[in-house]
Amino acid sequence: MKIGVFGGTFDPPHNGHVAALEVFAEKCGLDRVFVIPTGTPPHKAAGNTSDTDRLEMARLAFGHVKNAEVCDYEVKKCGKSYSVETLEWLKTQYPNDSITLYTGSDMLLSFHKWYKVERIFQLCSVAAFSRTGDDRAALDEQAKMLREKFGGNVSVYDFEPLAISSTSVRNSINGGLDFSALVPESVAEYIRFNGLYGCINIENAKELLRSRLPAKRFEHCLGVAKTAVYLAEKYGADKRKAEIAGLLHDVTKNLSNSEQIDFCTENDVPLDENDLASPQVIHAKTAEFFVRDTLKITDDEILSAIRYHTTGHAGMSLLDKIIYVSDFIEPNRDYSDVDHYRALADNDLDNALFEGLKWIICNTITKNIAIHPDTIEMYNYIINERT
Repeated sequence: MKIGVFGGTFDPPHNGHVAALEVFAEKCGLDRVFVIPTGTPPHKAAGNTSDTDRLEMARLAFGHVKNAEVCDYEVKKCGKSYSVETLEWLKTQYPNDSITLYTGSDMLLSFHKWYKVERIFQLCSVAAFSRTGDDRAALDEQAKMLREKFGGNVSVYDFEPLAISSTSVRNSINGGLDFSALVPESVAEYIRFNGLYGCINIENAKELLRSRLPAKRFEHCLGVAKTAVYLAEKYGADKRKAEIAGLLHDVTKNLSNSEQIDFCTENDVPLDENDLASPQVIHAKTAEFFVRDTLKITDDEILSAIRYHTTGHAGMSLLDKIIYVSDFIEPNRDYSDVDHYRALADNDLDNALFEGLKWIICNTITKNIAIHPDTIEMYNYIINERT
């Protein structure tokens, strides 16, 4: 048989990997291809994703590719994963079959530095595929050097790669962006269901809120999320970010004022005299910390919208505004003028923001509660913008 070896960290596997595997199998006429997720790569820092998750995502991503199967050899063995050791093991399993090792262009260009490169060429041939589309000359020259210096059987194939990397996929997920076009659908579903790479599973987030909040507050969060999605679609913001921020803005609201302060003290969340004078706003700070530290959401827009959903601030982003407005017009609100503010929001978000802000300030004054400086700065900023 002609056996192929297609290795990588696959953290996560993406559509570029799938396309490369399919071309590899076709161009090299392979009868069988082993997809081998690395254990501890010698050239990369270990990731945060478990080996179990990477193996399962690889099975989901590559399971449909003809003659391909996922091999857990490197994941199960201890120590660093050197290609020569995997090839030695594979040769003992299939002593009479030829082996071809896949490399991308970056790997081929550094192949002469690989551990026991001479032995690798005794065990297998190497098939290189471009990852940039414009590096064919460099690959051909490197292949020639490897043949002459190490006696390697190296072939270079034309390939128009997809401009995707696992890093870009992780960054998209962590940033709350839509990543569904970057990975196979089954992999996207697995990532969402298991909350990998900072991805929030909405249903899991709802269950988290249900376990932490009283029923009325839980329904409020659902209402804010629903309203935020509607406003995001209407005014051109990211709907998923709006839903996440709207859903989680009150995640720590169950804590009393004294518990909010204790939470901040224990977790080094800074509080100043203005926060202490307006303790009803502290939950926004604890919510931001909880979302970032516990739920591993690092998207600045989401965190800002949660942080300022109570006080507001000068120069608010579109998402900041949407969450702030959604908080006081969501369907469960039943104060006397709520329909007026809903109508404003449906027509002009900035006007709804300003009119709602004035109402909130007046309401705060009637309760003899200190107005947070962020709110005053927000009001003055909008006034200056309007004049």
